[in-house]
Amino acid sequence: MRRLFVSIFLLFICFESAYGVITIAPVEIGNAPGVTGTLKGSFETKRGNSDVDNYSAGLRIAYDNNISYVLWGDFIYNYGKASGETNTHKTYAHIRYIKTTPIKLLNYEAFIQSEMNEFTRVKKRRLVGMGGRYHLEDMFYGSLFFGLGGFYEHISYTTDVDPTESNFRINGYIAYNKKLNNESKISYVCYYQPKVDDISDYVFSNGLEMEILVYKQLYINFVLYYDIDSKPAVGVKDTDFTQKTSFIYKF
Repeated sequence: MRRLFVSIFLLFICFESAYGVITIAPVEIGNAPGVTGTLKGSFETKRGNSDVDNYSAGLRIAYDNNISYVLWGDFIYNYGKASGETNTHKTYAHIRYIKTTPIKLLNYEAFIQSEMNEFTRVKKRRLVGMGGRYHLEDMFYGSLFFGLGGFYEHISYTTDVDPTESNFRINGYIAYNKKLNNESKISYVCYYQPKVDDISDYVFSNGLEMEILVYKQLYINFVLYYDIDSKPAVGVKDTDFTQKTSFIYKF
């Protein structure tokens, strides 16, 4: 257990030094007891009429004590070039602790996060928060989670206009997970994160994922993201859409 904490901490520091939902599916206590991990990667190379390189890599590591809590961390890196010009460069690190309460279906959670995205002009975004989530489960319809809490964030931009900001935000989300069979599943998550003192300033994020077994511990993963930032950095669009296909190895 101590080794897991040390490993997660060191990985987080590595992403911090680089100025920095792997899978969208919500993590459930008792679903995968012990230490587990997931490696995720994708790459694209085009030459000839197009000159494109896109790479992404991610790691999730988790410890589930199978009784009362789970600790997990996601660490992701994305980089891309087109015609010799960098068009994607971002990192993401997120660590979350989830613990049960005397009310069986209610958990509380605490988390820290760090990220960088060169093309939304975010040099550093760091946040810390906590909240609760309520879990509904049905054998036919799947698992549904409702989360509510808050977090404090500090953002440094690469722009000269308003280069930094600090905010308190409400953090509300809905997450869904459904096993299609023993080895495949579909998941969805939606986050709504308005500022406490100005609800017109909000982040709205959606993610839809399908995971299908290919062979033994190897999976193929399809993800769609649609994000809205109502008040992004100067010169940055307020919406982003991403489609990604990746391979996942679970251990």
